[in-house]
Amino acid sequence: MTWPHISAEAFSPGEYLRDELDERGWTVSEFAEKVGRPARTVADIPGANKWVAPDTARSLSQALRTGREVRLNLETAHRFRRGALE
Repeated sequence: MTWPHISAEAFSPGEYLRDELDERGWTVSEFAEKVGRPARTVADIPGANKWVAPDTARSLSQALRTGREVRLNLETAHRFRRGALE
């Protein structure tokens, strides 16, 4: 018997960030202040299809209290799913 291949959901790191901000009740401005980045930069992350630099990923992870590996793994999985890493 063969099992069908079902891919895990791959969502963008921006979607993850938007969900985290919503869950915590933080505005983009509040979060930008926490990570020491301009509000416009943080506001652009959810809709962007660009790589988040490692130092920015580190700042985001510290503010969210997650390991930076979480963000970097999301980035890699999302880019692989989109075919950017094949």
